[in-house]
Amino acid sequence: MSENNRRELIRIAEDMNGVSNDETRQFISRIVGDLSNLKPSIAFVGQIKAGKSRLINGFTGQAEYLPSDVNPWTTVITDMHFGHPSGRTQGAEFHFFDNRQWQALIAEGEELRNMFPDDEDSYKREMIEEQVDAMKTRAQLRLGDSYEQLLGQHHDLEHLNSDDLARYVCAGDDPTDSEEYDPGSDRGLYSDITRKAEVYFDIGHFPFPLTVTDTPGVNDPLLIREEISRQYLKESDFFVVVLSAHQALSRADLKLFRLMQALELGQIVVFINRVDELGGGAEDARKVRTDVLDGLEKALGNSDIDVLMGSAQWAHYALTGDDTGVNHDHVLAWLRAHPEQMKQYLDGVEEIKQGPGPISREGVLRFAAMIASGLPDLRRHVTHALTQGPRDEQLKMAWQHLNSFAQGELERSKAHLRVIDDKNSADMTDGDENDKTLAELRALVSQKTTQIIDDMDDVLANLRGVMDDTVSEAVSAVVRGPNGDSPLLAKGGDTELNFSPLRDRMRELVQGATQVVRQRMLSELYAVDMNSNAALRALPGWQDPADSRMNTSAVRWFRPDTTALTRGITVELRVSWLSRLISRKSVVARAERMIVQEFEMIGDDLVDTARADLLERLNTVLDHYLALLAGHLEQRVGTGQTNVRAEAQAAFDQAQRVADDLDAVFGGNSADKKLAEAAE
Repeated sequence: MSENNRRELIRIAEDMNGVSNDETRQFISRIVGDLSNLKPSIAFVGQIKAGKSRLINGFTGQAEYLPSDVNPWTTVITDMHFGHPSGRTQGAEFHFFDNRQWQALIAEGEELRNMFPDDEDSYKREMIEEQVDAMKTRAQLRLGDSYEQLLGQHHDLEHLNSDDLARYVCAGDDPTDSEEYDPGSDRGLYSDITRKAEVYFDIGHFPFPLTVTDTPGVNDPLLIREEISRQYLKESDFFVVVLSAHQALSRADLKLFRLMQALELGQIVVFINRVDELGGGAEDARKVRTDVLDGLEKALGNSDIDVLMGSAQWAHYALTGDDTGVNHDHVLAWLRAHPEQMKQYLDGVEEIKQGPGPISREGVLRFAAMIASGLPDLRRHVTHALTQGPRDEQLKMAWQHLNSFAQGELERSKAHLRVIDDKNSADMTDGDENDKTLAELRALVSQKTTQIIDDMDDVLANLRGVMDDTVSEAVSAVVRGPNGDSPLLAKGGDTELNFSPLRDRMRELVQGATQVVRQRMLSELYAVDMNSNAALRALPGWQDPADSRMNTSAVRWFRPDTTALTRGITVELRVSWLSRLISRKSVVARAERMIVQEFEMIGDDLVDTARADLLERLNTVLDHYLALLAGHLEQRVGTGQTNVRAEAQAAFDQAQRVADDLDAVFGGNSADKKLAEAAE
């Protein structure tokens, strides 16, 4: 479903709100809010100096917006909002750290808080403490008396230029270096206290609103930056992992993929940047791509991740005309080596020729560079994946709910007209009887909800126990090694511990348990639906509406969120220093205990997230159903009014228009419509 579908659904829902009862209006308002805030996010992640910022500039079409010189960033996450739900299309907000947030960084984020009861994590913690202290010192020197007042605040700039951005997110000169620091420069003025930047644009060339995020490098020597990147992984819907063609799939890259391995692979695409710098051109690039695919297969056991190639430098030239370092022969050679891109180029040139103006050689060369850069292919890949994924699911669910309300209103207004035309008041059910029935059905739903939740908690409690046993057994086997030969004590060997099988098993456990919960929920919801329909049919003169079925798609489409498994294990990533802190005798036992604790926390997060998501979806189904029942039982026929027929006809006409508008949202795509209806 397209962006036009989303906007049309919002318009229809707002129209429906104007004529709905209070209970239905509350549910429809929630649908409007969800649709209005439907804004997928795409995070660009990778090593420092992989070219992420320049690549994002090309991806978004913003040319030189994000600084891309050497070491421009501090600890800043930068969100670029395109078509933000607020309607804002320019300016920026910069959010500043407060002491509590700095302390959270020192504690290595919420997931690692209170993980170690003693000083065993002092190595990394002390480094972060030193870095945070250095940030505070630099900020105090730059900001003077205003430093304390700015903590925890934010700046909102109505308009923004690159100089403004540099004040908040670029490192600038170090004020503690008296020889290098220029007190008159404001570059980096607020950088050390800036926690996050949010920049606003119109929707641009994207087909729907989205957020593009630039993250610090995952192998940044400043551990704070790496920690922020790791924590931000769970905030995005889609990831572009940027690799450098010179050093594709290095050790740091593989660590990043291991952190992300629990994500659905359809949410990740790899982009190999800087192919323009390869001496052998397209032939070398093919070899690099083959090596990356082989490396992913070995590291993750899955080669389904799409790997694209291109050059942010070529995109930069295409957008700005700055051809510094660009070899036009290499661009054309790249196109000749990639027939699909060559076709895009030739088709585009033909389209340009049909335009009103003359064709310039410069314009054609820049167009060729943009196609060869791979950025148009990357945009298509990302937007297609987002369109076919959770975004499309949410739009279809919204359509289903709105359509069930609309069909119910249409049936009620039709029955109202029939009663009036027949002048047969016996066909009308008694209002008191309706109220009593609705109260009884609400009590039934409340009782069943309690039973469903209790049953879910029993299943998830069992899952926690099985998960803990699995973690203890698997961690012991990995840390102690085969035949008791722990890899931690190997001399000169690879001391990284492989917990991929454990992560896979934990994913299988949570998927299996939630599948049981989901099926039991659906069974109980079916029973509620059957009992409710029986109670409604017992009412005098009751006629079944067309939308009498409960819409259980929110529960039926549930899939557990396993992003907690993307978290790295602290000991897994720092075994090399562990043996320097702890005697060799106790290193295995202590490492095992620490790793078990971390995986148990991950298991708790998996279960807690699954419970919260299932409960939210259960409430969505039941809230919608109760609103539907209230609409069915609402009395609309009045007496003693001379214009009752006209009002009833107007209500029917309005209901028919809404139903027709919703039907038109699919634009005649009967396959999509049947799929959405079948999922109810």
